[in-house]
Amino acid sequence: MVGRFLLYLAVFTASYAVKAELYVFPAPSPEATSHTLNTEITLYEEQTLSAIEQKNIDLLIKDTYQTLDKSNATSALSEINQRYEGTLPAWLYSAIKRCEDWFNRTEGNISCRNGALYDYWAEYVQGKHDLSRREVRRLARVARIAEVNFNDDNSVAFASPIQWDLSEFTASLAVDRIANYLTSINIRSYHISAQGLETHASNQGFSWQGTVAQEAVIQNGRATDAVSKPSTIAYIRPWQRPVLSTSKLASLEKGVLSHSDGWPSAKFQAISVADNAFEAMLLAHFSATKTAQQAMELVNANPSLALKLIDENGRVFTSNTYTARTSGKNKAEKNGHAISIDITLPLFDIADYRGPYVSVWISDEKNRLVKSLALRGTSERWLGELRTWWRRVGRKNEGLVDGFAGATKKNAPLHIEWDGLDDFGQSANSSSLILHIEVAREHGGRSYEKIPFTFDSLTSPITVTGTDEIASITLSLMN
Repeated sequence: MVGRFLLYLAVFTASYAVKAELYVFPAPSPEATSHTLNTEITLYEEQTLSAIEQKNIDLLIKDTYQTLDKSNATSALSEINQRYEGTLPAWLYSAIKRCEDWFNRTEGNISCRNGALYDYWAEYVQGKHDLSRREVRRLARVARIAEVNFNDDNSVAFASPIQWDLSEFTASLAVDRIANYLTSINIRSYHISAQGLETHASNQGFSWQGTVAQEAVIQNGRATDAVSKPSTIAYIRPWQRPVLSTSKLASLEKGVLSHSDGWPSAKFQAISVADNAFEAMLLAHFSATKTAQQAMELVNANPSLALKLIDENGRVFTSNTYTARTSGKNKAEKNGHAISIDITLPLFDIADYRGPYVSVWISDEKNRLVKSLALRGTSERWLGELRTWWRRVGRKNEGLVDGFAGATKKNAPLHIEWDGLDDFGQSANSSSLILHIEVAREHGGRSYEKIPFTFDSLTSPITVTGTDEIASITLSLMN
């Protein structure tokens, strides 16, 4: 792994003629264990770490793992889990509080409260009991509804069903602590790679390009400023990872454990970007277990986040922010193929108004699917009422509904940004395309509009007035 990292590092340094100094933690020694974070730190601009600074980083990594080690009864995390209250180191208090912010933001779909749930899975892996879906759901629920109180003195108190567990995020927290330490000693330009190249952090404003097949992240650009805001990227590949693993055992089940119902899920490979490694990994966990639209709605509402999802069939979904955050130049910007689509839906004065099912997709002139853009509604019964979409797209793409569809949202308008790439991340080369919008409402009507267009024809916006269940549609090139 280190050899492969050095290969990519050599490519990068050859491209930019930047002198780089590489440090590996922990340094090879008989005491190194599988529980110690494997980390590479690269410094640029002829910066170096002294022996004392290297020792401090090594101690910081060990402290992170020891503090979060639930198997050690004297660790800070174990002690508060035993007493249901306690004062924490500032970094751990901040981590738990940020995790609770995500808990509230995602309505319990991201959680650091599920220690009892992970213990149950560990006992199952050890052969102590059979696996009960009802029991894991119960454990997730009792932790979800329990109360937590935070105090200004870095203390926390919580109800007994909660057992804090940050084992899935230990590496990312160590990366953030390393980044903070490097900043404190005035390291101006760094790159941190951790845990098999699954987490990266940089303060040099690199634009990231994820190359999943090569299991690496290649930097495509450098910031002009001497110091830039830190940025991190994290990977999760749910089909390749056990739901739970220890130094001795691993579950046969693959995927990411859903924090809301306690059951493994493997909807997507997730590549997430955030301002710090902890939030990048929180986002990756959330996105691997939810539908694409649920994940994208969260990310598109937070400009500091970016996300790329890939399903088992190779379909690619990206947030509005992803391309700008991960490549030096947006492919769509290069060829002028980034478009904005705005759809408004009428609200009917009906007492029992039901949110409509909505499908939005792009095809070529032969009605072959190019890109699925939006799908509201999850009931197969009512998705079938989107007759054109179902006949041409839905029934031919097994798994699309489960992985892509989001909830209905009454008459909330749709704003969609399309980067000009098809469902598999390739440029949509067809000269003639068709935008399809179909809406069907329970106890209501059905409307379908299709708008032929070319990228060249969008020099001026195209606006279409719809009928019945569709109010208006506007297509325009993005600036």
